[in-house]
Amino acid sequence: MKKISYNLRIGIVGNKNYHEEVFLDNIKDFAIAFNILSPYSDFFLIYKQIPIKVKIFSAETLEEVINNFDEIEKLDVIILTVNLADTNSIHQYFKDIVEEFNELYYFQGISILVGIDIAQIFKEKILNDIRVSRYSLKDMASYLNLIYCYEIYNITRDVIEIYKKIFDDFVFRFSYSSPESFEQAKIYGNSLLKETKKMNLL
Repeated sequence: MKKISYNLRIGIVGNKNYHEEVFLDNIKDFAIAFNILSPYSDFFLIYKQIPIKVKIFSAETLEEVINNFDEIEKLDVIILTVNLADTNSIHQYFKDIVEEFNELYYFQGISILVGIDIAQIFKEKILNDIRVSRYSLKDMASYLNLIYCYEIYNITRDVIEIYKKIFDDFVFRFSYSSPESFEQAKIYGNSLLKETKKMNLL
């Protein structure tokens, strides 16, 4: 049996203080194995019978991702995060920087703008009631030419929805681009599930 798995590299940009609790802890719960470090974290999981090796790179700014190109080399997914309770946070991303990132990485993957309700999730006090609206978030995603736009209010449900969207997309690409390897990966995935008794995300 060939041990075939899908490799997925994800970049998450924004306030790194929240990355682990919002994004890493959720995927960790479904992983067969994981190693959480800064700025890289690795996860090995099964999704729809397919073994997936996920490497996540965390950065404060998109410029940091650009400057670390020699080390990162490739990204399949870029997630830009915004604090919904801070109206200034939506203006931290610039179209020319996004275009520079796309050109440098020859990026043809999934791009996502994610608004996180930091105040609600972490019970933080906010100085005023002015928030980033859903309209503003969608408008910024469109302006930056990002594919998807999400809001996170429930730290588990909403984050898993984002991961499922990402995994569904790449599992489909894998099945379409390499049907034989895809079937071999499913066989390997099923054997791993029996060994570890881990549950699929679905």
